[in-house]
Amino acid sequence: MSKLIYVCLFIIASIVILCACNTVNDFSSKPKLSKTTTGLLDSVIRDDIQKLNIQGVVVAVWIPGEGDYFFAEGIADNETGRKRAIDDQFRIASITKTFTATVVEELIKEGKIKRSDRLSKYYPNFPNADKISIKDLLNMRSGIADFADKTFLLEYYNNPLMKISVNDIIAMSAKKADLFKEPNIETVYCNVNYILLGSIAEKVTGNDIGVEITKRIINPLNMTDSLYPVNDILPGKLHGYSWNAEKEQFDDMTTLNPLPTGAAGAVISNVHDLKKYVKVMYDSAKDTPRLKTYSFKGAPDWLRYGEGISQMGPFWGHNGTIFGFSTEMWYLPEKDAVIIVNVNRLDLDDHSKSSKIFADVTRILFPKYTVK
Repeated sequence: MSKLIYVCLFIIASIVILCACNTVNDFSSKPKLSKTTTGLLDSVIRDDIQKLNIQGVVVAVWIPGEGDYFFAEGIADNETGRKRAIDDQFRIASITKTFTATVVEELIKEGKIKRSDRLSKYYPNFPNADKISIKDLLNMRSGIADFADKTFLLEYYNNPLMKISVNDIIAMSAKKADLFKEPNIETVYCNVNYILLGSIAEKVTGNDIGVEITKRIINPLNMTDSLYPVNDILPGKLHGYSWNAEKEQFDDMTTLNPLPTGAAGAVISNVHDLKKYVKVMYDSAKDTPRLKTYSFKGAPDWLRYGEGISQMGPFWGHNGTIFGFSTEMWYLPEKDAVIIVNVNRLDLDDHSKSSKIFADVTRILFPKYTVK
């Protein structure tokens, strides 16, 4: 659902572009960053918590040969006063797209899908379906107009348990055919691309996309705190919040129907599991077209999109925003490092609360790669 996140990243990354990551330390490894570096990181994150009015935040960093860093502060539950914990499970939102793309890549390798397949093979009545390819969907270059406009987001915010199906979502997008552009011309972030890809994977395999993600990624990587949800509940004790300006209070957005995000944003995970996943995701993509990236319309050239993988300068990964949660998952091959950030606040405006923290942390850790 993080349609506006790339605008946020553009603003923040104009302050910073960075670089790091490849062979990740085991989470149990004990080397720590220096006290000086840790102190700087603690200070800048706490400052961001105050400036951004963040409920709580976790930051996890692994830099092989240099050390690890873990930070968890703030409120996890306004009712009980519980503090944030480093192992909290949260909704990872659009990071889910990397999982869906990985499933599609495996299906391509198995000969069950081709990048050149037209959408008309699976959705013959969808607008422009005879022109749009699987590759266009993966690269955000389909020209499709997204269903998740301001009207829909407001409706979803006011009724987070709204009943809606994948077919409903696809139909909502199809009704905007007059807003469609020609495919493979511009790169424009659009959630319905991945809703369609998830549905196509289901048609090909006969399984729900969540089953395929679990079978092909979550179980093999022993991601025990990750799941593709089948109900509205977020496991664990963490709550996600959105600031309601009219009421001047935080709305609890923890419980919501994941179907409106589906294959584009439904997965739940935590920092431990995302650390296990992000390097494997990148390594598995290295010898495939997934890392051929395109710059976004209206954005600088260093902000690019591959096949379910974002490139931000030298960073590879993805970010995600959904009501109540904002997350960064990035891998930097040059330094073989992983950085995960989660904030349990995301408002109706869909403006990321985690991207500035990510930028500030990487500015301290990787000054050699910083570009202003």
